[in-house]
Amino acid sequence: MRKILFPAVLPAVLTGVRLSIGIAWLVIVAAEMLTGGLGIGFWIWNEWNNLNVENIIIAIVIIGVVGLLLEQGLMLLARRFSWQEK
Repeated sequence: MRKILFPAVLPAVLTGVRLSIGIAWLVIVAAEMLTGGLGIGFWIWNEWNNLNVENIIIAIVIIGVVGLLLEQGLMLLARRFSWQEK
């Protein structure tokens, strides 16, 4: 049974992981903005309060690059474990 079910559900599971990683990244940054401490969300909030737009743009680019790397990494993983013939 494992030989049939696992390959069949793996694409759906990896799609769910891709979606949840993106949402988790968004929530982490937002939580850091609200709670303070260390992190890129706090850095953005601090720079916003200091009216330092240049650092805010840098932080936005960093957030985008990290999100892109997470997405591409999970896409690579999905292609690596794809059960369909190429």
